[in-house]
Amino acid sequence: MQTEIIKKKIKEKIILDKEQQKIIAELDKTIDRLEKELQEVKNIDKNHQRINGLLRKDVEKYTKENEQLKKENQIIREGNDYLGIYSTKLIDEVKKLNDDMTETIKVAEPLVKRNNKNIMFMTSIQGLIRFNTRLNEIYKKLKKN
Repeated sequence: MQTEIIKKKIKEKIILDKEQQKIIAELDKTIDRLEKELQEVKNIDKNHQRINGLLRKDVEKYTKENEQLKKENQIIREGNDYLGIYSTKLIDEVKKLNDDMTETIKVAEPLVKRNNKNIMFMTSIQGLIRFNTRLNEIYKKLKKN
């Protein structure tokens, strides 16, 4: 009887050992797979760090270039202002003159309609309209630049 119990215990132990071996084998496979994935992630991380380093260099280069262009632009603006080319003050003066002429034309229009016999007045208002149109075109060109 004792031998049967011992045989039964040995048999159970063998079954448990086989199941544990299967579990261990599966865990080993999982560990191998995870180690491979970890290595791939490390390689990807190294590649990203390298790319980020290159991008940082590009960003620094373009930042310096941008600063230089800003300085050059400021110098050009100061030179243009000094020469009176496209200065904001000049553009504002042209805009004010254009607005004043437009208001004068608006006021004069009903007068021309009432006094359509006065050729000299009508001709001068028509001239004012032509001048205002040209001045408006000049303002638009200045504003673009």
